[in-house]
Amino acid sequence: MTTTVILNPAAGRGLAGRRRNAIEAALRDHAIEYEIVTTHARGGATELAIQAIQRGAERVVAVGGDGTINEVVNGIIDSRTGNKVALGIIPLGTGSDFVKSLPGVRPGDIAGAVQRLASNHTQAIDVGRIRVTAGRLTLQRCFINGLGMGLDAAVAVESLKIKWLRGFAVYLISVFKALATYRPGPMTVRFDGQRVSRQLFFASVGNGRCQGGGFWMTPDAKLDDGLLDLCIVDTMPISRALRKIPLLMRGVHTNEPEVTMARARRIEVTCPTPIPVATDGEVIATAAQRVEVEVLPRAVQLVV
Repeated sequence: MTTTVILNPAAGRGLAGRRRNAIEAALRDHAIEYEIVTTHARGGATELAIQAIQRGAERVVAVGGDGTINEVVNGIIDSRTGNKVALGIIPLGTGSDFVKSLPGVRPGDIAGAVQRLASNHTQAIDVGRIRVTAGRLTLQRCFINGLGMGLDAAVAVESLKIKWLRGFAVYLISVFKALATYRPGPMTVRFDGQRVSRQLFFASVGNGRCQGGGFWMTPDAKLDDGLLDLCIVDTMPISRALRKIPLLMRGVHTNEPEVTMARARRIEVTCPTPIPVATDGEVIATAAQRVEVEVLPRAVQLVV
């Protein structure tokens, strides 16, 4: 099997780059034939994935965090090969939230990830597709794990400013900073014939279960059910919001009175006051007015 490994050396605050030798040693130990390429710019992994598939790659492996995985997924989808090209993951990111939805997979576990590549068992999973309108600009891309609109995307904005920490601490500090500065406005969320319209902190869409470095926004989401899970949170005083954070960290917030949970194939969000939007932890818009989301069932073959 022809395998291309796409390494983001900056992922995990440089962890991925520092572990390159260990990754290559593990691949050789398992007699996996591979080529390895590195991405150094935003969007670079998407282009590298497209190029790899054009050269005949049957499997593309993302080495990094959720942002790197996102870019590789977009390259696979943009190549229009259906789900014939498999996606592999060696999770070495700051958050590595997506793999937390996969049984037995641990962030940072190179040996386990390479063993899965050697076994080459795959599972067809869903992908989300988003179309964002911000003024006269329109952006379309896919996501594999989750989508944040409002406060949770503002957390992603704040996390980009923190260069001196790694892991969950980055996101926890970012939550406090975002709560202090974010000004929620009215949002209208439509999903499969239903409608929620009021002041919202955020609307979060999950294909996977965990987002934001360790917050289980959509704890019952399934990667292969042909549906996206939706978590809508009303505005509330900051003092009350702070008390809800531990619930989100454990995924036990779903019955709280300020929370609306749902599943849908299509979701539309409109807001008169522009909001930030983030897919798979990466900020893609800071002033979106309209967001359209749909599920692409079983669009990617994931090595599990």
